[in-house]
Amino acid sequence: MNFVIEINDIKKSYGSVKAVDGISLQVKRGEVLGIIGANGAGKSTTLEIMMGLRQPDSGEVKVLGMDLSTSAEQIKQRIGIQLQQTALYDRIKVKEALNLFRSYYANTRDLNEIVATLGLEPYLNKYVKNLSGGWQQRTSLALALINDPEISFLDEPTTGLDPQARLELWGCINRYREEGKTIILSTHYMDEAQKHCDRIAIIKKGKLISCDEPKQLIDSLGNQEATLEDVYLQYAVGN
Repeated sequence: MNFVIEINDIKKSYGSVKAVDGISLQVKRGEVLGIIGANGAGKSTTLEIMMGLRQPDSGEVKVLGMDLSTSAEQIKQRIGIQLQQTALYDRIKVKEALNLFRSYYANTRDLNEIVATLGLEPYLNKYVKNLSGGWQQRTSLALALINDPEISFLDEPTTGLDPQARLELWGCINRYREEGKTIILSTHYMDEAQKHCDRIAIIKKGKLISCDEPKQLIDSLGNQEATLEDVYLQYAVGN
């Protein structure tokens, strides 16, 4: 099996709070892995450790076959990151942000192709801060794709978007998925996770409760009418 991410018994605490408590997980090349859990469950911290934005207190993290603790710079050239809030200069236009991020990488994807795929052409000369939430999210996704990453990390990419904007953003994400890219994302929208994710990891109180295909998770409830929403309530929230 070709794994692009392997984490083994990672732990991260903030004082007495165990944000991540011994999670082990393997991510396959070309899959869409969803991470779900209640607020404060440890989803974002787990993602940030895989991205190299936070150091675990203990445990091992391998990304693209490299040890994250010793090869962080090489790994960052080959992954893309979209955070919930992408901090940019107040007075920066979309095209300026794209060119700035492009300058950070040795290898880049064709900028015109990214702009066309995400429909950003009419907004290139607009200030990012003046865009609607949906177009800010598209711009943020474009920035995460500039270096043609082998793995894209998306932290709640559709939060706050209206249903149409969510649908359009998923259309963009799925175009890159079809190229065999690996996508790891957190979401609170169970309908999205059920429809688009190959596997779903459920995190509760810093622990990995389960990781399986949506259908297998739903079948585990023994209710033919169950949905992933029921799985979430049972495993991520229930006692």
